[in-house]
Amino acid sequence: MVTAFQTEQINAENPMITCPTHAFELEVKERSDRLMNFFLPFYFITGLGLAGFYGTWLIAIGVGGISLIAYYSVKLLLRKSTLYQYVLSTVFGIFTAQFIYQMRGMIEMHFFAFIGSALLITYQRWKLQIPITIVVVVYHGFLGDLQNISYSQVHFPQADYFDTQTFIIHILLAAIVFFICGLWSYQLRLYNQHHVLQAIKMKELEKETEVALERVKVAEALEERNTILESITDAFFAVDANWIVLYWNSQAEKVLGVPKKKILNQYLWDIFADSIDSESYRQYHRAMDTKQPMHFEDYYPPLEKWYDITAYPSAQGLSIYFKDITERKLSELKLTESEKRYSDLFHLSPLPMWVYDLKTMAFLDVNEAAICHYGYSREEFVSMTIKDIRRKEDADQIEQYVRSQKDQRLVRYEKFFRHCTKDGRVIDVDIQSTSLCYKRKEARLVLANDVTERLKYVKAVEEQNQRLKEISWMQSHLVRAPLTKIIGLIGLLRDRQESLTEKEKMLDYLLSAANELDSIIGSINSKSEVVELPPGNHTV
Repeated sequence: MVTAFQTEQINAENPMITCPTHAFELEVKERSDRLMNFFLPFYFITGLGLAGFYGTWLIAIGVGGISLIAYYSVKLLLRKSTLYQYVLSTVFGIFTAQFIYQMRGMIEMHFFAFIGSALLITYQRWKLQIPITIVVVVYHGFLGDLQNISYSQVHFPQADYFDTQTFIIHILLAAIVFFICGLWSYQLRLYNQHHVLQAIKMKELEKETEVALERVKVAEALEERNTILESITDAFFAVDANWIVLYWNSQAEKVLGVPKKKILNQYLWDIFADSIDSESYRQYHRAMDTKQPMHFEDYYPPLEKWYDITAYPSAQGLSIYFKDITERKLSELKLTESEKRYSDLFHLSPLPMWVYDLKTMAFLDVNEAAICHYGYSREEFVSMTIKDIRRKEDADQIEQYVRSQKDQRLVRYEKFFRHCTKDGRVIDVDIQSTSLCYKRKEARLVLANDVTERLKYVKAVEEQNQRLKEISWMQSHLVRAPLTKIIGLIGLLRDRQESLTEKEKMLDYLLSAANELDSIIGSINSKSEVVELPPGNHTV
C-alpha cells in the first residue's frame, strides 16, 4: 500500500507524475462539486419543508440561507483553495443541528449528519470529517447543557435528562461513524493514487517500449537508407549546417576520387579548397541560405568532368545528389557544333532553301538566298505555307505531293515546279528534298534551283535545231528538183538542131525553174535567221 507521504515523495522525485495525479484529483473534485450542487439545495429545501410543519421559517431561511451563502462565497472567492470543502463539512453539521431543532429534538435527524459524512467521502479527503465532527460535538454539548438547565427554547433529544454518560455515548457513536467515513476516504484516495501510479508506470513502460521500438525503427530506417544510398547510381553526400561531411556513399568515392575515410567528419571546403568560388560553392550556399532546392550543372577542372547536381536543404544541413554527365555534355557540345556547322551551310547556301512542317505545310525556316530570290522577308515566310508560293491551280497537286513525302527519307529530286515570287513573277524550279526532324516536328528540307532562264535557253536551242533540220531537208529535197531542171534545160539549149520556137519554150521553163529555186533559197534564208538566246549562264 502506498501512503500519502510516499506519493508526495514519488511526485517530488518525478515531477512528470504530478500532472496525471493532479488531473485525477481535479476530476474527483469537479465530480464531487457537481454532486454537492444537488445535495445542498436538497438540504435547504428539506429545512423549508420542515418549517411548514413547525413554523420554523426563520431558522430554515436564516440558518439554511447563511450556510449556502457561506459555502458558495468561499468557493467563488477562493477557487484554487480547498477551504470551501471544509466549509461544506461544517455546513452539513449545521444543517443537522437545524433539522433536530426544527423537529423538536427528533433523534432520527442525526442521519442527516451521517448522510453528509458519507457524501464527503467522494472528495477522498479524510480531514473533511473533522469539521462535521466538531460541529456535532459542539451542538450536542451546548444544546444538551441548555436543555439540562431547563432552557425552554431548546429542542434536543427528548429525554428526561441528558447526562454526561448519554452525551459520551452519542459522541462516541457519531465519532465512530465519522471515523469510518474518514477511513474510507483515506483508503479510497490511496487506492486511486495507487492505480494512478500504476497507470503512470504502465504509461512510462509503454513510452519506453515505444522509444525502444522507435530506436529499432530508426536503426532499421538508417540501415535501409544507407542501403538505398549505397545502391543508387547517383553519387550522394550530406553535410550539416557547419559544412561537416556526415555521409559519403561509395558512388561519391568513385566519381570524385575521394575515399570515405578521408572526408567523413571533415570540413567540406578543406577537402575541396579548389572549388571555393565555383558554381557549386555558390549554389550550395544559396540552397543553405534560402532553404530552397537547387539544380545546376558544373565543371570540375581538376578531374576535367561535368556533373549534374541537385542540392536539397533541410533543418540539419544539406543533401547533395550528383552524377557524371561528361559524356553527355561532350555529345551536346559536338551536337551544338554540328548544328552550327549545318546551320551555316543552310543559311550561307547560294541556292534558296527552306524547311516546312509536313503536317501543316507551314514554313519553319528559310535561308537568305530564298528571302532574296522570292522577295518575302523572314517574318513573312514563317507566317506562310508552301501553298502561298504556288499557283492556285496547283493547290491540289501540292497537297498530294506533301502526303507522298511523309515516308521519303532519302534525298528526292523533283522537276519541275512553278513558283510565284512576291512581285508576281512565275519561275520554274527544280527541287531536291529530304525528311528530317526539326525542333521535334516532322519536317522536310527543300533546296530550290531556279531554272527559268535555263529552260528558255534550252527551248531556243531546240527551236534553232529544228530550223536547221528543216533547212537540211529543203536542201536535200526541194533545191535539187529545180536545179536538176535547170541543168537539163541548159543541155538542150546547147543543141543547135532545136528550132527557135522550141528554144524559147525551154527558156521559159528555165526561167520558171530559176524562180522556183530562188523561192526555195528565200525560204532557206528565212529559216537560217539566228534564234535569239536568253542572256546569262546557259550551262545545262
